[in-house]
Amino acid sequence: MGKSKLDQRRINFVKSLPYKTRARILYEYLKKGTSNRDIERNVDGLNENDGWEAWSVIHFYGHNRFSKAQYPHITLKYLTDILSEISDEDLEEFHLKNDEVVKSQTLMNENDGKDVLRTITTRQGQYKLRQILLKSYKSRCAICDINHPKLLITSHIKTWAESTQYERINPSNCILLCSLHDALFEHGFISFDDNYKVLFSPNFDFKGQGIETNLNFERPLHDPPSKFFLQEHRLKHGFQKVKSFETINL
Repeated sequence: MGKSKLDQRRINFVKSLPYKTRARILYEYLKKGTSNRDIERNVDGLNENDGWEAWSVIHFYGHNRFSKAQYPHITLKYLTDILSEISDEDLEEFHLKNDEVVKSQTLMNENDGKDVLRTITTRQGQYKLRQILLKSYKSRCAICDINHPKLLITSHIKTWAESTQYERINPSNCILLCSLHDALFEHGFISFDDNYKVLFSPNFDFKGQGIETNLNFERPLHDPPSKFFLQEHRLKHGFQKVKSFETINL
């Protein structure tokens, strides 16, 4: 039961269940901490006794073992009402899309008990954001030729942890980068000026690490990186000390 995504058979099973049944499964697991097997014994409409049917519903809505009994404030009525507002088709696409890469993790906080669907709506938002970036950047790293989907990262300019919910899914707060350049950007070894010129930190030995510095930013078709967020990134990582924000040639 370690998989985080569902196959078509499990998705079809979840979609066949009434929202009332799905809500009861989530209520038992997320609020009361009932085991998957006990849920299947006690909830009408479930036919297995090995926990897989309950597990399928729990994972369909983006939850896992860390969510168990972590939502003490939810009610069955709330769950029943809210599930009908979530698109089954969007969730199905998310689970079946094998090349999707979401780097950021959704962590629990003190408000999660009041918003049981934050996890899945966040994952949905991240999935849609990635699709927007892949299309806008033509499925290619913004500063190199890497185009394999499993090596392309939705790289946030203002970090995930520091961003508001809107900023987390704002394409202008993201750049599509390969895993190498995403790591360099995340750690502040590279940045961009307001004209999207690549800036290199003087505190990192690019040549010694065998990393190419002849890089040019390829502007996306839509939603170019926000100059406001780029300025925040430069200030955070000390690029204001680089004269005129010019690239350091190493």
